[in-house]
Amino acid sequence: MEGNEALEDLDFDQVATLLSELSLPSAMPKLTGGRKGSNAFDANEIDFASSAWLARIVEVATWLNLDATFEQEDSPKSVAIKLFDELSLGKAEASFQMEDGHVLLTEMGAQTLGERLSRAVSNRANFLQMLDEELSVAAATEAWIDAWNEAPPTEPLSINAKVDKWRINELAGIAELGELDLNPSYQRDFVWSNADSQMLIESILRGIPLPSIILARVSNSSSFQIVDGKQRLTAILRFMGKHPEGMENAKRMKEPQLFSTNFGLFARRNNLRATEVRENYFPFKTKKYPADDPLAPLGGNYYCDIRDQKVRIAGESVSVGNLFERAAGDYFIPVLIYRDTLVRDIHKVFRLYNQQGMKLNAEEIRNAVFNHLMISRLMLFVSGDRPEPEIAPELIEAGIDPTTAHENIKALGFGITRFRRTKVLLWTVATLILKPAQGPDSAYRTPSTASHIDEFLRSIDDKRLAQFRSKGTLENLANDLIAALELHQLSSDAWHPKFRRKGKSEMASRWEELPVVASLLACLILVITRQEPKLEQGIDEVRDLTSKMVGPQSTQNKTQWAHIANASTSILETLGVSMADADATVRDRYGDSAIDALLEIRKIPMI
Repeated sequence: MEGNEALEDLDFDQVATLLSELSLPSAMPKLTGGRKGSNAFDANEIDFASSAWLARIVEVATWLNLDATFEQEDSPKSVAIKLFDELSLGKAEASFQMEDGHVLLTEMGAQTLGERLSRAVSNRANFLQMLDEELSVAAATEAWIDAWNEAPPTEPLSINAKVDKWRINELAGIAELGELDLNPSYQRDFVWSNADSQMLIESILRGIPLPSIILARVSNSSSFQIVDGKQRLTAILRFMGKHPEGMENAKRMKEPQLFSTNFGLFARRNNLRATEVRENYFPFKTKKYPADDPLAPLGGNYYCDIRDQKVRIAGESVSVGNLFERAAGDYFIPVLIYRDTLVRDIHKVFRLYNQQGMKLNAEEIRNAVFNHLMISRLMLFVSGDRPEPEIAPELIEAGIDPTTAHENIKALGFGITRFRRTKVLLWTVATLILKPAQGPDSAYRTPSTASHIDEFLRSIDDKRLAQFRSKGTLENLANDLIAALELHQLSSDAWHPKFRRKGKSEMASRWEELPVVASLLACLILVITRQEPKLEQGIDEVRDLTSKMVGPQSTQNKTQWAHIANASTSILETLGVSMADADATVRDRYGDSAIDALLEIRKIPMI
């Protein structure tokens, strides 16, 4: 294809517009390496008929968050290879073509580049908005990096969805019949406070519409699984005294007949504290209202006390009892129901709309997308993010008890909010087992944490790492992680306070994720190779080593990889562990090992 014909077939307007927007003068993320912003240029100044457009890419490269670096002596072809090898590994040659010594974009290259530029413009706008809201440049930079670490969602294969509207009593009814799974393992636990729940109930009492509840119809069953809306629906069922777990818990207490008729008295007879009420999914009171508020007569009461009170819904007067328990009035909740759709495709939709504005983090989305894999539930269970026995019955059956792991992770300073514990364990195992992809120069790539963990789980899902679908392998992994966490805590004096926080030289008792992964990885290898005593005997040597291992201030992926690789392997070498033997032992136990890759990655300079 001649160059001019290619240009006629491609629409570069969007690419040019996005490049121009990224060139506008503004504050920049706080990154090391002295990278600066570009001089502003107009979209119509960009020349796609020659290699000149590549120079514009290099000018705005900071906003593209590329691991590749471009040197002044690089030829245009070299720049193009580095660029597209990172944007679409293995497809660089399909992204551009050479004509008369010029690098010209192909249709695939324009599409790939446009997607990256579009994301860069969005992340830049969010970065600048945070600065406008008076966040520090450092904090905004961290958030900007986090946004890049969340991999773009993929489109689902097949969706069968129905939009409906249900009354509250229909939702409560299927829950009471046991036909609604309120607690699928990919969902976070119930986290709403009573104040959050009271605000939701106030919305209903005022007739304010609620967002959609999203349900999945379980195949060959009348049961449903809640995909989105767990917090809202849990609050409604708690308020009504209809939460299935709450009703079961009440039966085990004194005078259970009072539970639904006089909850206040039931609470007093059982000496319930506020935390016990919430943890047992028991009812809560409405909030109190000023005397002139239409809801004032309902304020500060339990549902059982206000069933007969009237509220105005859509211009009609209806009792609270009829609103919540009967087909009365015109108050409905939108319900989106997926039928005959693979669970993983539903979760892809879940991922799509959550990355289109809903504030779930990468770990919460990942737990939804890969929930069908036993290893995901294993990590939730062992980490303590979801410690319920029903999350991993296979491990319970095998006699695995992760109680000590929960205590040891808690001692590191990690709570159970937003699946941070699960992330640390998955990060450690993915780093040990899965080698990153290699580029044309055979150098290992350094993907973001989220991308690497996702690729590890995808490799299990598509059976490239089929061994991690085996019950026996996963039992070994659970036991090894529990033992590694125990070793890490027993040898706590080995970890110098300077080592526990990246980018800071001051003493620190609180751990950050990066050094935890590095040191836990070393402990996991010691456990797998059955050389745990070496750490206990070499605490002083490791403490001296880690006192000099201050983590990188840079948030770049390659420096974080280098720190983990250098810290973990140096600790093991200090203890006299043969890395070749460790690699062979890990490979023998788990079928794969990335230790030899880590030995190469640790050579990356940490700036």
